[in-house]
Amino acid sequence: MSDHAVAQLLQIEQQVRRCETLTELSFVMVNMTKTLVPYEQAAYLAGSEIERLTVHALSDLSLVDRTTPFCAWLEQIAKREDSLESAAKTHTIESASWPAELANDLSEFSPSCMLWLPLFIPSKPNQRVGVLWLAKSTPWTEKEIGLLQHLASSYAHALQVFTTRNGWKYWLRRVFTKRLQWGALITIVLLGFVPVRLTVLAPAEIAAKDPLLITSPLAGAVRQILVKPGDHVTKGQLVVEMDKTEFKGRFDVSQRELERAQAELRTAEQAGYVDRRKKSELSQLESQIELKTIQRDYLQTKLQQADIVSDKDGIVVLDDPDKWKGRPVVVGERILSIADPRHVQLNVMLPVKDAISLNHGNKVTFYLDTDPLNPIVFSVDYSSFEPSLTPDQVVAYRIVADIEEGASAPRIGLRGTAKLYGEQVSLAYYLLRRPITFIRQRLGW
Repeated sequence: MSDHAVAQLLQIEQQVRRCETLTELSFVMVNMTKTLVPYEQAAYLAGSEIERLTVHALSDLSLVDRTTPFCAWLEQIAKREDSLESAAKTHTIESASWPAELANDLSEFSPSCMLWLPLFIPSKPNQRVGVLWLAKSTPWTEKEIGLLQHLASSYAHALQVFTTRNGWKYWLRRVFTKRLQWGALITIVLLGFVPVRLTVLAPAEIAAKDPLLITSPLAGAVRQILVKPGDHVTKGQLVVEMDKTEFKGRFDVSQRELERAQAELRTAEQAGYVDRRKKSELSQLESQIELKTIQRDYLQTKLQQADIVSDKDGIVVLDDPDKWKGRPVVVGERILSIADPRHVQLNVMLPVKDAISLNHGNKVTFYLDTDPLNPIVFSVDYSSFEPSLTPDQVVAYRIVADIEEGASAPRIGLRGTAKLYGEQVSLAYYLLRRPITFIRQRLGW
């Protein structure tokens, strides 16, 4: 080795040690190497032994555009050479065995004598950090190749600083090879056809099944509620008192009018023995007495209806008794209900945006807010034909589900989340149903 070559080699290595970034080091590799061994073109292709080589730096250029035809051609050559057994050794690239599409572009893009110079870390000879591609018109000599191999070791040692292999990205690329990536893609596609049950979640509440509704039998005001929410009542027990003031007064007036009409009838009957004209008034007075009797009996019935009793045993379902004191009601207005705690149903409010096709008997799993670890199984009984607006201002369908036989009935009024099971669909549709619905609504399909 001549003194000039040694001086150039030391100068290049000194320049390498001054590099602070990978860009500076790449520029030195493809441009400063020419001072030691002459060539016409050089390129640094970054990539480990398990990665695809990509053009990172080119001689005489400050920026690299990988979309150019030359970069694409060079990366195709690198891919072909990297697949050969000689990829780990320095060797001249033989273009005789190239396919026609690569060989035809050789004269346009590069000189005929090309050198493949892999960069392996000296302390880790099995770890490659890239490849130097060099080209010139004259053949490469053994002396030139020896100098370049020595310089390649220095380059790889410097590249080790900028290309660490301890990060998660490196190990992720090492584990997920191309073959494994294709296998994972095929597996995901096949899994997309796996049939699964379509499910949705919706808020739900335990309600009484076929409760006895206590409604107002007359138009008036509620005097007081004699029971509290959750109280157990028996058949015939008084539960609600209506205000009797108006009907009591009308009943007393009607009773007095009836008594007066009866007195007039008796007077007319006695006077009829003396004055025959009085006998003609008897039929009219009898009709008035009959009418007054009907009015009195009607008001008496209303007074009796003012005391509302329960027609069955059960528990009271009511919000707040104090809110009903003095509250005016109309005939048939619901005041409270009497329910059998052993007969309950599940009311599910399913938002329209989450609606799925449900049939009678479909499974429903109910998770109580108070006990989410012990779900209760129900089955769909029926669904409302049209959606309605919930108190939360959400348009939803009302789904009614019955509890399975043998299961213990939860307390009426408990709330939670219901999971409704629909028909079987593909896993891909199950996962993409909401995005598809969102896109359809946005685009107006």
